This record gives sequence, C-alpha cells and structure tokens, in this order.
Amino acid sequence: MKKNNIKFINIFLLFFLGVLFSSISSITPTAAEISTVISSENPTLQALVPHGPIYIDYDDNFTTPYNFPGSGTPGDPYRIENYNITVSSDYPILFSGNNTKHFVIQNCFLKTDTNYGIYLGKYYFMGNGTVNILNNIIISETNNGIALAGGSSAIITGNTIETGMNGIKITDSEFCVVSYNIISGGYVGIYTDRAPKSTITKNTCTNNDYGIAVIESSETSVKHNNCSNNVYVGIETQDSIDLTITNNICINNSYFGMRLYDTANCIITNNLLKENGQYGITMQNSVGGSKIHHNVFLDNKILLGGSQAEDDTGNQWYDDVSQEGNWWSNWVSGGYVIDGAAAAIDLYPLNYIPEVSEFSSISLAFIMILAFLAIPVIILVYKKKK
Repeated sequence: MKKNNIKFINIFLLFFLGVLFSSISSITPTAAEISTVISSENPTLQALVPHGPIYIDYDDNFTTPYNFPGSGTPGDPYRIENYNITVSSDYPILFSGNNTKHFVIQNCFLKTDTNYGIYLGKYYFMGNGTVNILNNIIISETNNGIALAGGSSAIITGNTIETGMNGIKITDSEFCVVSYNIISGGYVGIYTDRAPKSTITKNTCTNNDYGIAVIESSETSVKHNNCSNNVYVGIETQDSIDLTITNNICINNSYFGMRLYDTANCIITNNLLKENGQYGITMQNSVGGSKIHHNVFLDNKILLGGSQAEDDTGNQWYDDVSQEGNWWSNWVSGGYVIDGAAAAIDLYPLNYIPEVSEFSSISLAFIMILAFLAIPVIILVYKKKK
C-alpha cells in the first residue's frame, strides 16, 4: 500500500507540474495556428480515459479503428487527447509515418518501461507541418520520451518528460519549434540531428547528461532555455553554422556550460554561465567566425583557476560595433585572456553585468516554488491514503 501511495503522489506531482507549466505555453508564437483545438483547461489525472497503445499506420487509422475527433485539416486536426496510456514493453503512441493528415496529441499521460513514449516516423518520414504535441506528461524509463523523424515544421510544446534516454529527439526535420518543455533524468534533454532552421526556446533541461544538443542543425535558434545541473554540458553543438544562442542559463553543469565543436559563424550573447565545473564556454575544432559578447561568466572553473573560457580556433569575444565584450567575475584590468591555442582576447571586458533573459532566470525558481507549494498536497494525500 505504501508503494502505491508513493507512486500516486509522484504521478500527481508530475501531472500537476505539467498542467501549471503548460498554462504559460499559450503565448508560444506559433500556437495561434492551432488555437482552435487546444483545450481551455487540462483534466486531472483521475479524469483521463484509460486507453491501450495507439498505432497509426495510415491516415485512415485516425477514424478506423480509433474514431478520433477532427477532420485532419490544419484548422481541425485529428485530436488524440485526454488519455492515460500506461504500457509495458510497448509504445504508448506509434506512427509509422508517411501521413498527410494534421493531428495533435495533447493532455495525455503516457508511460512505458522499455519503449519510446511517442514515436513518430518509425518507418517513413512524417508529413510536413502535420505534427503538434502539446501539454503531455511522458515517462519513458529506458528510452526516448518523444522521437520525431522527418516531420518538418512540427510543434512540440508544454510537455513534461522524465526519460532514460533523450527527452525529445528530432531528426531530418527543419523549421521545428520546441518550447516550454520540462525534461529531466535522461541522456540529452533536447536532441536535434539534421534539423536546421529550428527554434528551441524556453525549455528547462536539468539533471540530464546533456541539456540541449544541436547536431548538424545549422541556422537554429537556442534561446531562453535553462540548461543547469547536468552531468556534462548544458548546451552542446556540433557540425553546425549560423546558430543563434542567446539568453540561456547554464549553471552548475559538471563540465562545460556550453561546448561548441566544429561550429562556426554563431552569435552567442546574453547568456549566464555560472559555476560550471570547467569552462563556461569552450570553442573546439571550429573554423571561427563566431561572436561572443554580453555574456555573464560567473565563477566557472573556480577550483582550477585561470580563464573561464576556451577558444582553440579564433573567434571574436566582443562586439566590434559597441566595443563591448563580456562580464568576467575574475577580471581585474586590461583585456581578458581566453585559454586555448587561438590566444584569443576579450579586448573590452564589461564593468557591468549585462541583462540575461527574465524567463530563464525565473524558470528554476518557478519550479522550486511549485515544489514548495505542493508539500501540503502531498501531506493531505498521504493522510487520506493512510
């Protein structure tokens, strides 16, 4: 009985967190396109309808055998909503791919012990612009929470994911929007591979091995995310160019706040790099051309001493227009020397702390306050169950 009580409380808290956090997600810019299908209020966990695994092999499966509401158009997508799908050795939701109909998966609780929570495009690429995944609680104990292959212009927002692998993995898809998700416990919180021109914004990726990884995904924007308390790196990029990385929080990652490998021509501004075990930012094996300025470097590599950043290739650590660089907590005077073979220098260290995203700075505090407010709920539930 006690084990069941604990499990009930954990599930309740996950769902409560997702519901409250998803209320913020309604301001996502692209959400207006599907505003007609988003529920005005989220059901409680107890109100969700138990359902078996959902397999969509063809467009006809939306109506046969499932009879989901909607017509499959952009304004009236098929709706997979308000379900509790808890399975063992199976996928809660699986799409083979090659679909043409628009659909939304929203307000569901999905749990599996061995497979992906949602797998879209297992055998074929998904249809462009057809995928919307909103406001779900997903627990995948040993695998990916959400996996999407070939679904360009997908919207994935407001989900709370606890995973043993990648929280959200997107491959071979461009122009995707990933926003307002909370992801913890996995290998990578948000992983994009060959997903150029996407937007990753206002997510909280903590207590993973890596917070966000952008691989071969040029012209992607990574903005207003909280990537803190991860085992290795807050934000990792590889084999990409023309990235915009701004207004992110990277605190207390065991190795680097950000690591950019084989990455060039990026704009990296107004990020908070604080108390990371090694460098706040390290630029490795790149061809240069990136501009790094108006970032806050606070007590990184504090046990090792020396510079808080590394550059092996030669990038510009200041803005040449304003002639302003970055704020360094251990700067004394003159130019700030960057570690690495490039012998780079921030010629114009700041004597004031630049502004960093309000969302990022409050997101971690928001979660802590929410947890505190949930304590009376836990006690009440426990007493009733007892």
